[in-house]
Amino acid sequence: MKKLVLLASLAALAVSGCATKKTTLATQISGLIDQTTQAQTEPEAFLRLESYGENAVPYLVQHLNDMRPLGEKNMVLKNIVIVDSKKTEQGQRMYSPEVVHDALAALLNQITGKSFEFVYNGSDPATRATNSKEWQDWCMKTYPDKKAICKVHK
Repeated sequence: MKKLVLLASLAALAVSGCATKKTTLATQISGLIDQTTQAQTEPEAFLRLESYGENAVPYLVQHLNDMRPLGEKNMVLKNIVIVDSKKTEQGQRMYSPEVVHDALAALLNQITGKSFEFVYNGSDPATRATNSKEWQDWCMKTYPDKKAICKVHK
């Protein structure tokens, strides 16, 4: 009986630990996205968001409805080229995103190599909406265990 109680306690602890980790990642990413709207914190926020890599993708997709203006309307990303499964940095890519959505789409492209609508230099609301939908659909197929996270906030 004591073993059963101990196992149940360990299982509960493991589940709560996972939920805390997910919540923490979501909270960290949301905070960094907020920082992209301030000129003084935007560059570092983009670097930190990119550093999360594939783990951040569903959370970035979730924020694609964010149409707040960016602190600075420029963004520089490393130009990564993959040749024979080897990543090589070749210069930089420069964009002029207007709103958070545009910058997140560029980051998603940087992390995943995927691209849907080209909104990295600004766009119109209809194109951004299409882009959000395409990223959401791709995210739900690619990360089936994170479908709820992939849904774009309304």
